[in-house]
Amino acid sequence: MRKNRINTPIMFRGKVGSPALRGSLFVVLTAALLILAACGGGGSSTSAEAAGTGNSGSNAQEKSGESVPSISAAPVRLDIGLMPAVDTAPMFHAQDAGYFDDEGIDVEFTLFTNAQDRQSALQTGQIDGSMTDLVAVTVNAAGGFELYATMLTDGMFPVLSRPGASEQERVKIGLMEVSVTNFLADNWLASDYILEKTYINAIPARLEALASGQLDMGVFPEPIASVGASRGLDKLIFEPVDGFSPDVMVFTREAISAKEEAIFAFHRGYARAVEDISSDPSLARDAIMKHIPNLPDDLGNSIDLPEYHQPRLPDPAYLQKVISWTENAVGRELEIEPSQLTDGRFIQRK
Repeated sequence: MRKNRINTPIMFRGKVGSPALRGSLFVVLTAALLILAACGGGGSSTSAEAAGTGNSGSNAQEKSGESVPSISAAPVRLDIGLMPAVDTAPMFHAQDAGYFDDEGIDVEFTLFTNAQDRQSALQTGQIDGSMTDLVAVTVNAAGGFELYATMLTDGMFPVLSRPGASEQERVKIGLMEVSVTNFLADNWLASDYILEKTYINAIPARLEALASGQLDMGVFPEPIASVGASRGLDKLIFEPVDGFSPDVMVFTREAISAKEEAIFAFHRGYARAVEDISSDPSLARDAIMKHIPNLPDDLGNSIDLPEYHQPRLPDPAYLQKVISWTENAVGRELEIEPSQLTDGRFIQRK
């Protein structure tokens, strides 16, 4: 089983970066933005294809009359980017439990701590797929980068607040600009507060700005939100918008073409892990604490877990809501349809 790679350790101490100003649309689309899926790495033969490579061995056996050991095809490798969030629990548990090995695939996870590095890895083909969100998928689709959401992942995005700030009418809130955090803030908070938005892309810097009193609120992924709560911030939990988490697993068109059966196998392994976690939620906490670095040892029981679902995709109405919000955020019509964001084949076949 391969070890996971970690790209840039998470740090929660240090200087607070100055708030990011609104950049150009093209910068938002390509870098400071979010994330995405994968520019597929070179595909390996499936087991069915590999079966056809044994002809020469069979001929040799017939000629010599001796038994020739069969040679198993090497597992197809999937390189997948993750972020330090509770969404990862079923994936890490599936890896630890050997479910991907059972499916005949070699999965290597790379844990990224910022969206820019993950985006670069996708665009340069270093990873086949990634955990990201539907705002990012929308932006990439509009920019011509072909990646497709194959299933929702179940994330948690608590709002952290300075004590007493939730009673204010006007709040200064830290977010990433064209991002899922901004989408959620508008859906959860805009009707109750006057939001003064400050854009700080780096999560550690955003947390420090809030903890030091420069912000009133901020939206953070769990378990990072629980780290903030351990520092005296209030953690506010909201219901998912329309019942869906906006987080998704995506793969690039190249990866889907070259490694379709391996991606089916990945979804099957994920589904088995969700069954386990549904019966024993402590498995999710154990996976998060084991694989996400630099979390306090005593944080596990404080982490709020989502309800983990079997592989699924949102309905077209939810996708259109995300598209419309993104169009408003970037200030122009993107001319894309909900059907351009997803590939449902991997949740239709078990």
